[in-house]
Amino acid sequence: MSDSSAQSGTEHSKPAAGYPPLEFKYLAMNFVVRLIPTGWKYWGNSILLMTSIGDSEPISVPEPYKWTWAGPEEIDYLDRHPEATSPTAYARRAARGDRCLCIKHGDDIVGYRWFKLGTSCILCGFSPNMEITPFPLKPGQAYSYDLFTYQKYRGRGVATMLMKILFQVLREEGIKEVVSLVSPTNHASLRLQMRFGAQPQRLVYSYRIRSWSKTFLGPERDTRLIEWMQQFKPN
Repeated sequence: MSDSSAQSGTEHSKPAAGYPPLEFKYLAMNFVVRLIPTGWKYWGNSILLMTSIGDSEPISVPEPYKWTWAGPEEIDYLDRHPEATSPTAYARRAARGDRCLCIKHGDDIVGYRWFKLGTSCILCGFSPNMEITPFPLKPGQAYSYDLFTYQKYRGRGVATMLMKILFQVLREEGIKEVVSLVSPTNHASLRLQMRFGAQPQRLVYSYRIRSWSKTFLGPERDTRLIEWMQQFKPN
C-alpha cells in the first residue's frame, strides 16, 4: 500500500533498510491473517504522516508540462489506463466527492494526486471495494492519497510538482495540515514526504477478512517510529 493505495508512483531513491517496529499484538494478527485460507482478505500497515502547509507560493509547472483538475475526460483516461487500479476505481472516487490534480504532457496524463476534505479520510486497500474509515479529520485538515506517476514518466520530478501544486491549492482553501498514509516499504514516498516537512504520527493497522474489516491505530507519537523515520530526512 502506498499513500493509502496499493499503487505508488514517486521518484526513484535508494531503498532504506529495515522496517518500523510493530506492536506485538498486531505482529501476531498479521501472522494469523496470513494463515486464513481465503482469497478475500487483506492486511497492511501504514504510517500516518502530518504535514503543515507553510507560506503560499505561486504554482509553477515547467514546460512542456501543465497541471489541471481531473474532469470527466481525465477520470475516464485514468480508468482506461493499463496501470489503473480497476476499470471504475477513479470514477467511484470522483462520484463520492474526492478531487484529483493531474500533470499533463500534451494529451497524456503523466501523474496525479487525490485528496478529500471533510470529516473522515478513506483508506483504500488492494481490493477496489475496500473502504475503511480510520479516524476523523479536524477542521483545517485535508486527507491526501494516491500520489502516482505512470511508469513512462518516472524520474522526472512529477511527484514533486504534484506535491507543490497540492499544497498551493489547499492553502487557497484554508487548509493548514495535510494528512496522508504511506506504506513503510515505500521508501521513495517517505523521503519525498519528509522533504516537504511531514511528521510521523503513528502506525495504522488495517485488516479485512471477507465482510469483516477493521482499522487499528498504534500509539500516538510512537518514539520507535519517529526514530526509524529519521533515516528519510533530507540531508
